[in-house]
Amino acid sequence: MRLNKNILLLVLVINFSCTEPFKLVTESFEDVLVVEATITDELKTQKIKVSRTYKLESDIPVIEETAEVKIVDSNNNEYDFKHEGDGVYNSVRKFQAVEGVSYKLFITTSDGKEYVSNEELLAPKAEMDLYAESFNLNGEIGAQVFVNSYDNLGKAKYFRYEYEETYKIVTPYTITQDALATNITGSGLSIRYDIEFVPRPLNRNVCYSSNYSNKILITNVNGLNEDKISRYPIRFLPSGSHLLRERYSILVKQYVQSANANNFYKILKELGSDESLLIDIQPGFIQGNIFPKQNPEEKVIGFFDVSSVTSKRIYFNYADFNFKYPGYFFSCDLTTLNYNAGGEKRLALYYLMVGIGHLYLTGGTPESPSLTFVSLRCGDCTTFSSNIKPEFWED
Repeated sequence: MRLNKNILLLVLVINFSCTEPFKLVTESFEDVLVVEATITDELKTQKIKVSRTYKLESDIPVIEETAEVKIVDSNNNEYDFKHEGDGVYNSVRKFQAVEGVSYKLFITTSDGKEYVSNEELLAPKAEMDLYAESFNLNGEIGAQVFVNSYDNLGKAKYFRYEYEETYKIVTPYTITQDALATNITGSGLSIRYDIEFVPRPLNRNVCYSSNYSNKILITNVNGLNEDKISRYPIRFLPSGSHLLRERYSILVKQYVQSANANNFYKILKELGSDESLLIDIQPGFIQGNIFPKQNPEEKVIGFFDVSSVTSKRIYFNYADFNFKYPGYFFSCDLTTLNYNAGGEKRLALYYLMVGIGHLYLTGGTPESPSLTFVSLRCGDCTTFSSNIKPEFWED
């Protein structure tokens, strides 16, 4: 689960017939340490996030910037972590959890308080298949991404999933030049100006954007007839989704976790806290496996998890399911203005100066051109996305 913001509660928006905004104010508040910690069997820079709960009326997360964070294993190996910003601590060196070795998390905050986790063992590994098919979800047709695990899971019983989706964007129009208004004289209907055309930077009409899962996706094999996961739903995209317009990719990570970790996330999900761990007042405190050393009554939110991970990526688009070609992300109506018509000429200048529209093409004659404008987002996707092609991308 990618935890983007410190949870604020589930906020009820009460809509009366008035227009005055309803200001949320925290009536009671408990300052609690929040830890988001999962290490895996991947050889990589492991990450741990340390922060604190904050009030509903505050927009600024409270970050633990100067904590001492380390993991110690049962072979007395120590792995130190360094704060890299936004409460994220990265391991100083790459390492991976290995089978048969237990791991314990230690945190000392800037005020000298110490926290320690239970010892945790690496969960067993399980392979998986990832695929998508046309699916009817409550009467809506779309592409459903499923996960299957392999047979003979052995001791692998509890599963958590995260995904990262990336999609290609191609603008409906390719804008190759900018139009600049120069030598502006006069005003009103008598305004005059020249138009200068300059080349635009290249590679502005193909982009790539990514989103991360913000739901708790967990399942287990307890009570199932077969010792495997079959057709577990990960992500549904309606047939008309803009994300399917060109090319779509989803990377799914399967975490095999302990029964205690599964129980922690299950309770969190049942309480409605899908997107994050961090709330200032929880409807019933969720006890994790991280505890204060000095004050046993102090609360700590979070869980130190040691999971094995399997990752798979697939690609598809609307055509793979015979869906209709989805629309673009934004409306792309064209506006054509006559350069020599007084009112239209002034409006064209407004477009050129303020940038409400963007020049797509010109018509008419050099002496009396017409200017066709389209929203900048319809010809330059870098206004809302990135034109840097991901290293993993396959066309």
